[in-house]
Amino acid sequence: MSEDKEKLKAAGFIFSNEVISEKARKEMNAVSYLKGELAKLDGPHLLIAYKGLIDKDVFDTAEGYSFLKFVQQKLIADDSVDNSEIPPIPVYDSSEVVKANIEQMEPVWKRRFFTLITVTIALLACLVFMFVLTATRDSPDILNYKQKLVDHYARWDESLTKREEQVRKREEELMEKEDGAKDSKEGTENGSE
Repeated sequence: MSEDKEKLKAAGFIFSNEVISEKARKEMNAVSYLKGELAKLDGPHLLIAYKGLIDKDVFDTAEGYSFLKFVQQKLIADDSVDNSEIPPIPVYDSSEVVKANIEQMEPVWKRRFFTLITVTIALLACLVFMFVLTATRDSPDILNYKQKLVDHYARWDESLTKREEQVRKREEELMEKEDGAKDSKEGTENGSE
């Protein structure tokens, strides 16, 4: 239970849920940055920055409200600023903040979900295509390279053997013709004597 409480703590406050406590941690980082930046400003410029923070609804947790109250008190104490120009700090119910954050996050998750589904389907289609391509092509691959190479060289050897036999037959025919031509030439030479 203490681990759960630690997740809910932020900036010296304990929050009712993790969404608000995480937001408070982010606001705490923003407050530490803004303290350094706003310390450089004089009264009128600080008032402009304060109004900007309120108009943009930058803060909506206890940490942010505490910081806005600190800036408001600093402006009230400053004589160069008319107190009637300092707007009050609007405070929102934390349940409204959680509901707004959930509503804001819902479309993001829906888009991510549909994008993920689309990418998954595309990758599945690529995988099926690769298996079909592997199964239907004739070129050797890691699965059947040995058999394909053996078959290829067996056909090549068979082809060479056939050609070799044809060449031998032609040689024999040529040799027989030459022998026949020699015999007839010798016979004509012997007959003419």
